[in-house]
Amino acid sequence: NDVGQYLDKTEAVEKNIDIIRANISRIKELQTLILGSTLIQREESYRKERDGLINETRTLIFENKDRIKQFEYENSRLHISDPNYELHKRRHEFLREKLTNAVSEYQDVASAYIRQQEDRMARQYKIVNPNATQLEVDNYMKNPTQPVFQQAMLRTGEAHSVLDQVKKRHEDIKNIELTIAELATLLKELHLQTEEQDQNIVQIEENTEKAASKLGKANENLNIAHLHAISARKKKWICLGILVIIAVILIVIV
Repeated sequence: NDVGQYLDKTEAVEKNIDIIRANISRIKELQTLILGSTLIQREESYRKERDGLINETRTLIFENKDRIKQFEYENSRLHISDPNYELHKRRHEFLREKLTNAVSEYQDVASAYIRQQEDRMARQYKIVNPNATQLEVDNYMKNPTQPVFQQAMLRTGEAHSVLDQVKKRHEDIKNIELTIAELATLLKELHLQTEEQDQNIVQIEENTEKAASKLGKANENLNIAHLHAISARKKKWICLGILVIIAVILIVIV
């Protein structure tokens, strides 16, 4: 029954990770649509759907990371000789690795989007400022909302709506950068789970070896005590035999 409950819980986490991966695929599709969109309203629609999926995916990732951590804790309480120990260990490692791969994939998708969005913004700035130096482009990418860049765009006839889009894209990049930072922290936690699990296994093996060593010494001491007892009994019978012989000799002499 306990094994069945454990498998049910791990299967639920596995299904959630599948949802996470499906969300990541959809986020990637939406980001491609955002980058290729030429209509502001459509771009906003894609971004709204993507942001909703990002929030949902973030919640799922952290919830299931905690569940996998709980599995690790439960497994650490099992003795290595438990018949279900290997099953618990394999399921935990499978889920940890599957979530790690999903998070790594998500990180790659987010990083690629930032690069593409930055390239898009740089091209747009060069269109309105064809004589801009690379230093000016770099400064613009760091903070496109500075008044000097806004004035440059307005002087070239760019509409305020375009400036609003530039601000939103810059904020979008910053938000995705925060997501990447969170994912990096999460990956470290998942890798630490592996290290902690390995340490627990080593500790269990060391404790088992110590227990076996103590048991061996105890058996050895029992054997020695048994031999001493046998030796003592032999000496007792020898002494008794000597006394009997002495008694017989005395009787004969008398």
